[in-house]
Amino acid sequence: MLCLSFLAAPAPAADKADDHFLRGNALAQQRQWSGAIAEYREALRLRPRYAEAHYNLANALDAQGNPSAAVEEYRQALSLRPDWAEAHNNLGLALQAAGDVKGAAAEIREAIRLKPDYAEAHFNLGNLLADTGHPQAALSEYRLTVLLKPDDAAALGNLAWVFARQGDRARALTALRQLIRIEPLDPDAHFKLGNLLADQGNLDGAITEYRLTLLLNPGDAAAQDNLGYAFERKGDLTRAIVEYRAAVRSRPGDVKAHYNLGAALESTGDLNGALDQYRQASQLDPGNSSLQAEVSRLAGAVGH
Repeated sequence: MLCLSFLAAPAPAADKADDHFLRGNALAQQRQWSGAIAEYREALRLRPRYAEAHYNLANALDAQGNPSAAVEEYRQALSLRPDWAEAHNNLGLALQAAGDVKGAAAEIREAIRLKPDYAEAHFNLGNLLADTGHPQAALSEYRLTVLLKPDDAAALGNLAWVFARQGDRARALTALRQLIRIEPLDPDAHFKLGNLLADQGNLDGAITEYRLTLLLNPGDAAAQDNLGYAFERKGDLTRAIVEYRAAVRSRPGDVKAHYNLGAALESTGDLNGALDQYRQASQLDPGNSSLQAEVSRLAGAVGH
């Protein structure tokens, strides 16, 4: 989570450097990054030791997709204000984006040392730890984030993800339900809750969540497919086929959607319909020998 607050000029009396700085801020608020960068650079030409301009320039460079250039500007800002927690946090994110994971962790940890209640920095450290294979340490950081900022939807979502990966479904469910209370219209949260409930065997609950996902995000083929599978597990092949067909319409290039529809049709005795779906799946994935075997098997059974 990048701290993108574009700081105002510190001096009460504006000079030419401040004029360019403020114009840069106005352009940055409109996401006109190239213009903002030019204004910040002009402010720095006029006043090289302008920490806020270095910081805002770094933010604009990072937003434009140039983390390596942003790193240098954050470092310039920190050379002038070494105890700036937000600059350490953002430098850490830029270093991570540039591939320096060790440097990124050091900077984000320094931000937390300077500002222990900095929820965004705890969240960013949690993400970095999760990405580098340290789920337990990541879990601690996400918990601290939620403790400091109970309505942080992103932290709750990531907390649920780590719990689920560790097999702690009860806590994952609690985190997701808390997230949905905060963001009731988040289709991804409903989809993930549906998956967890399906894993627990609560198919009715899973079906409800998949339907909510589709209500909030119509055409979500993954939710449509999982809804079909939930009906299939309940033994309701008719409704499963309806959902599988919808998944194929939403995502006609999805091998799994065609295969699942074919398998359900075969279970109802519609061998020709099943063969057609297996063939479409095989055409989408011609190197899949298992699909080719399914096509050969069923072609033989129906005589073509």
